[in-house]
Amino acid sequence: MAVCGALMIGLNPLAPGSAAHRRLGRDRLWIIAHAEKSDRRRPQGDKGSGGGNSGAGLSGRRRRPTTYVSDSGMTLKQYVSSDGQEHLGTALQRRWFKPFPGPPPGSGPPLRILPIGGLGEIGMNCMLAGVRDRYVVIDAGLMFPDFSDLGMQKILPDTGFLAQWKDRIEALIITHGHEDHIGALPWVVPALDPSTPIYASSFVMELVKRRLMEYNLWDEKRFIKFEMRQRFQAGPFDIEPVRVTHSIPDCCGLIMRSSEGTLVHTGDWKIDEQPLDGEQFDRGLFQALGSEPVALMMSDSTNVLSPGRTLSEQVVHDSIVDKVLQHSGKGRVICTQFASNVHRLYGVKRAADASGRKICFVGASLSHYLEASWRDGRAPFDPKELVQPEELRHMDPNQVLIVTTGSQGESRAQLCMAAREESSMLKILPNDLVLYSAKVIPGNEGKVSKMLNALAAQGARVRQSRADNLHTSGHAYQEELVEVLQSVRPQHFLPVHGEYAFLTEHALLARERAGVNFVDVIRNGEMLAVRERRNRNTVSTGSMAAARVASKRGVSTASASIDDEGDGKPTMIKYDGEEPTYFFNDGGKGTGTRQEMEIDMRNTMAVEGVVVAGVEVLRGGAGAYGLTCRVRITSRGIWTDGGRLLQEVSQAVETAVMRLPGTASLVEVERVTIDAVKRRCVAFNNKRPEVIAIPYEHDPRDAHLSEVAETRRGGMPMRTPSSPAEGSAGTTTAATGYTPRRTKPSPWEAGAAGSTVRPAAAAEGTLVPGGARRSRLPRPAEPLAEAAATPTTRAPRRGGSDDDIIAITDSIDEDDEASVEDEPVARSRRRQSETVGPSGTAGAPHGEEDQEEEDGGGGGGGGSTLGRMLRVRKAAGVSRQARINADAPADGVPGPPPLRPLDPRVIQERRRRNPRDQPSQLDDPDYG
Repeated sequence: MAVCGALMIGLNPLAPGSAAHRRLGRDRLWIIAHAEKSDRRRPQGDKGSGGGNSGAGLSGRRRRPTTYVSDSGMTLKQYVSSDGQEHLGTALQRRWFKPFPGPPPGSGPPLRILPIGGLGEIGMNCMLAGVRDRYVVIDAGLMFPDFSDLGMQKILPDTGFLAQWKDRIEALIITHGHEDHIGALPWVVPALDPSTPIYASSFVMELVKRRLMEYNLWDEKRFIKFEMRQRFQAGPFDIEPVRVTHSIPDCCGLIMRSSEGTLVHTGDWKIDEQPLDGEQFDRGLFQALGSEPVALMMSDSTNVLSPGRTLSEQVVHDSIVDKVLQHSGKGRVICTQFASNVHRLYGVKRAADASGRKICFVGASLSHYLEASWRDGRAPFDPKELVQPEELRHMDPNQVLIVTTGSQGESRAQLCMAAREESSMLKILPNDLVLYSAKVIPGNEGKVSKMLNALAAQGARVRQSRADNLHTSGHAYQEELVEVLQSVRPQHFLPVHGEYAFLTEHALLARERAGVNFVDVIRNGEMLAVRERRNRNTVSTGSMAAARVASKRGVSTASASIDDEGDGKPTMIKYDGEEPTYFFNDGGKGTGTRQEMEIDMRNTMAVEGVVVAGVEVLRGGAGAYGLTCRVRITSRGIWTDGGRLLQEVSQAVETAVMRLPGTASLVEVERVTIDAVKRRCVAFNNKRPEVIAIPYEHDPRDAHLSEVAETRRGGMPMRTPSSPAEGSAGTTTAATGYTPRRTKPSPWEAGAAGSTVRPAAAAEGTLVPGGARRSRLPRPAEPLAEAAATPTTRAPRRGGSDDDIIAITDSIDEDDEASVEDEPVARSRRRQSETVGPSGTAGAPHGEEDQEEEDGGGGGGGGSTLGRMLRVRKAAGVSRQARINADAPADGVPGPPPLRPLDPRVIQERRRRNPRDQPSQLDDPDYG
């Protein structure tokens, strides 16, 4: 039965227990939870601020979109990007206290503006406007990164600052639905208090709802719609929305009245004399503001450098119709535009009707904006009239008009994929007409040019010149800016939304052509405080001295004025503040600061390359004289000259590791490896790649050697010195009985073979570095300064190991041991007799005895040399063993046996016979 059940599951993809059935069950559960969350209010608070836990079960897995058919008849995709919290990353974590800029409590002008994005840059519009310590947030937009922010898709305002000071924020107001005004809402909404209301117009609210449902943050009771010219109370302001025209429907400016004065924020705007949706720019309300005392006006500065006035959308509408009619009977027409520009679809619909074509959307974002406009009653046509992309291959090319995304050369947009011949929905055909009905955003010129060239190479004709009138801007030109300034007649003016050069030019335009005497330019993080003037025509009398005094107090005064009552209080003051901390998002769950997202590291890896070095550490036979290793080098994004760089790097790493002692830790191996790789790369091709070193032990049983050596150097219990000389040499602490870290002992100080330096005279009863057993030397008669003056010579090695010279057994007889112990005493007596001279009575006999003993008991010259070599070799062995015994634990547990270095010639011979020991060589199977 079990086998039959398994066979049935294999035959039926939807049988219980199959992967498809489990996936279907998850989709059904998600749809049920998605339907329920609109009928109940999820718990508020915490990071989600209304998020709930409906997406908690999906954490850790990639979310697939859910395809559904909307009420309008369009097939749409609903994405789930977060459970309400997991997309936040570190955006709400409090790193350090950021003071709120501005004057001390109870002082300074009451009307205050604090931008945390949008000034000095295009996008990321977000600012605080308030009266004293009560504020509202205007817009919550993001900014798209440029090519230098590798791997990033969104740049967000300082949400950490908003979370820190959320007790001062009483409302959030959205002016329109572009991404640079609503794109950061999934991060800004959780930063605010759960009870903070959010206001937007009806069409914008449809866009906000879809975006926040994607992040599981939608709470219908918290989001409030408003109508134009209908006042509502938000925080300290009585707000009246005013209609403006832009490149997206349902845009507004804000008239913010309070007991301390009136603020005017225009939002993004232009004056369109013939809007296709019939919603005119509200000139009358702006002109009526001229009779009110407007304390401060803020206006869009994006196109301040462009003279004249913008084209009406009606001109673009007529141009699209003409181009489509001219291409009748010649093939398909493909129009690319910004997905949010719903007004442009009026011209597309008119052109399709005039030429007898059907409209087809290729690109999901177009359908979402059309769906939002249909729900709000603003759709330029019925979505049910659209042709599905799957039907394009069966349709007559002369009867279809395709609208697609990808005007900025986005790699995953359908038009860009079609240019690379990678799109399954859109295939470019010869004689296709491509209408580029958009503007190239600065920074995207290269991508757009490459895409259009690829389209032309496939036989399509591309129309994109300015003379074709296929696009118009949504931001006001100079003449429109001056007209609104002259209509409102503000007392103070602050340019917003644009690069810093645009802001300064707009301030100059307001002063010279609109007659506004008090203007200022601030940056993100700075506060501008104003108060209402009773005489708007008062000329500034602020002096540079007053500005200097204010700057010493932490206040930078751009223009200080004296009002008509003569109280001497400035009406506009700029306060310095900390620069906002921008956050970056990689398109998924990764959100953090520039340092946390390691953007500089990404740039280094892209420009300089990456080198990965795997180092296999061989400790067998290394002893204290050096390590051996096998190195495996892998590189990415760096020129290697056919692999020559890898060979040189491998050799450099081997050489650097061999200089380390046999007890070096893997951390030391990693350090010298990174240094060696970087030095070799700089010398080879002047590149400084990011180096990743991975050292590991060849034999895991040797991993403890470095730790044992470190422990011994760091503080094993030792005996308290019995003499000042011993205490100074060993620096042992008498109070604790432990010795601090000491430097690596030199083999020459231990009296090794071939050394010209002899060990200093030791006190009686002390351990002397020596060989295979403990040896104790008697105290000499008196210290001799010239004890190390007599060198000990040794015949040079001609090849082979020490055992090839003379064979010495591990056992030591009593006569040899006695001769070794008496040698220092005999030498000191001999030198004393030589110093005293012939007058000394005892000098000659001792000198003769010592000479005979040193000569090996009376033989030839060869015998005396052999005897000295034997004694030196034994002394070196005793010295080494004494060091080991001195470092042994107090309980008498013997330490590990000493490591014996392997002859380098033996290592070379083994490598020659076994190529696998040379992973850096081309003939090695493990190479590369």
